[in-house]
Amino acid sequence: FLWRKRWLGQWAKQLFIVREHVLLCFRCAADPRPALELDLRGCGVAYKAKRGKRMPHALKVTGTAGDVLVIGFQSRQQAEDWRKVWRCYS
Repeated sequence: FLWRKRWLGQWAKQLFIVREHVLLCFRCAADPRPALELDLRGCGVAYKAKRGKRMPHALKVTGTAGDVLVIGFQSRQQAEDWRKVWRCYS
Protein backbone atom coordinates (compact mmCIF):
# COMPACT_ATOMS: atom_id res chain seq x y z
CA PHE A 1 0.00 0.00 0.00
CA LEU A 2 1.22 3.49 -0.89
CA TRP A 3 -0.13 6.99 -0.38
CA ARG A 4 -1.85 8.61 -3.38
CA LYS A 5 -2.49 12.34 -3.51
CA ARG A 6 -6.15 12.95 -4.23
CA TRP A 7 -8.37 15.90 -4.93
CA LEU A 8 -7.64 19.05 -2.89
CA GLY A 9 -4.37 17.66 -1.54
CA GLN A 10 -5.84 14.82 0.52
CA TRP A 11 -3.81 11.62 0.86
CA ALA A 12 -5.39 8.15 0.59
CA LYS A 13 -3.67 4.84 1.26
CA GLN A 14 -4.23 2.61 -1.76
CA LEU A 15 -2.90 -0.65 -3.18
CA PHE A 16 -0.55 -0.30 -6.16
CA ILE A 17 0.49 -3.19 -8.41
CA VAL A 18 2.71 -3.10 -11.48
CA ARG A 19 1.53 -5.73 -13.95
CA GLU A 20 3.49 -5.98 -17.21
CA HIS A 21 3.71 -2.31 -18.25
CA VAL A 22 0.63 -0.99 -16.41
CA LEU A 23 0.39 0.56 -12.95
CA LEU A 24 -2.85 -0.55 -11.28
CA CYS A 25 -4.32 1.34 -8.32
CA PHE A 26 -6.95 -0.28 -6.08
CA ARG A 27 -8.86 1.48 -3.28
CA CYS A 28 -8.57 -1.69 -1.16
CA ALA A 29 -7.22 -5.22 -1.56
CA ALA A 30 -10.74 -6.67 -1.96
CA ASP A 31 -11.58 -4.56 -5.04
CA PRO A 32 -12.00 -6.78 -8.13
CA ARG A 33 -11.16 -3.96 -10.55
CA PRO A 34 -8.59 -1.18 -10.30
CA ALA A 35 -9.76 2.38 -9.69
CA LEU A 36 -6.95 3.63 -11.94
CA GLU A 37 -4.79 2.16 -14.69
CA LEU A 38 -1.72 4.03 -15.93
CA ASP A 39 0.37 2.80 -18.84
CA LEU A 40 4.01 3.17 -17.79
CA ARG A 41 5.43 3.03 -21.32
CA GLY A 42 6.77 6.47 -22.13
CA CYS A 43 5.78 7.96 -18.78
CA GLY A 44 7.88 10.50 -16.89
CA VAL A 45 8.82 10.09 -13.23
CA ALA A 46 10.03 13.02 -11.13
CA TYR A 47 11.10 13.00 -7.47
CA LYS A 48 9.97 15.83 -5.16
CA ALA A 49 11.04 16.44 -1.56
CA LYS A 50 8.94 18.63 0.75
CA ARG A 51 10.06 19.44 4.26
CA GLY A 52 7.57 19.61 7.08
CA LYS A 53 4.78 18.04 5.06
CA ARG A 54 2.75 14.93 5.84
CA MET A 55 4.42 13.17 2.91
CA PRO A 56 8.02 14.41 2.85
CA HIS A 57 8.89 12.48 -0.33
CA ALA A 58 6.80 12.12 -3.47
CA LEU A 59 7.00 10.83 -7.02
CA LYS A 60 5.07 12.55 -9.76
CA VAL A 61 4.23 10.11 -12.55
CA THR A 62 3.09 11.71 -15.81
CA GLY A 63 1.55 9.44 -18.43
CA THR A 64 1.74 9.94 -22.18
CA ALA A 65 -1.92 11.05 -22.28
CA GLY A 66 -1.22 13.79 -19.72
CA ASP A 67 -2.46 11.79 -16.73
CA VAL A 68 -0.69 12.84 -13.53
CA LEU A 69 -0.37 10.69 -10.43
CA VAL A 70 1.40 11.77 -7.22
CA ILE A 71 2.53 9.02 -4.85
CA GLY A 72 3.76 9.86 -1.32
CA PHE A 73 6.47 8.10 0.69
CA GLN A 74 7.83 8.42 4.21
CA SER A 75 11.44 7.81 3.15
CA ARG A 76 13.61 8.83 0.24
CA GLN A 77 14.85 5.24 -0.13
CA GLN A 78 11.32 3.92 -0.63
CA ALA A 79 10.65 6.61 -3.24
CA GLU A 80 13.90 5.78 -5.05
CA ASP A 81 13.09 2.05 -5.06
CA TRP A 82 9.71 2.70 -6.69
CA ARG A 83 11.22 5.20 -9.13
CA LYS A 84 13.63 2.50 -10.33
CA VAL A 85 10.75 0.06 -10.84
CA TRP A 86 8.74 2.57 -12.87
CA ARG A 87 11.80 3.64 -14.89
CA CYS A 88 12.22 0.05 -16.11
CA TYR A 89 8.85 0.28 -17.84
CA SER A 90 9.12 3.79 -19.27
